[in-house]
Amino acid sequence: MGVAAVHDCVPMPLTVFDCKGISATRRGRIEAAVEAGGKRAAQPYEGWIAADPFRGGVRVLITGPQGFERTVTFALDEATATITERVRETIED
Repeated sequence: MGVAAVHDCVPMPLTVFDCKGISATRRGRIEAAVEAGGKRAAQPYEGWIAADPFRGGVRVLITGPQGFERTVTFALDEATATITERVRETIED
């Protein structure tokens, strides 16, 4: 199996580089949900998570190949599955 074949089979995850303004008790759950949303991405993506004090929630900046840049927002107490699905939908758009 050549290098190209291996590259086609291996998913490139979304990597969270930073998480600001979110308590430690919620941070792990939110980071895991965001990373799970990019688990099956065909190309590498990066995420930066921050509390959104103006809306009382969380905002995730997702960047990726070819100038991809999107923001996902959700409530601080949003269900993990909902966060994962919203991140996945954003990457697939």
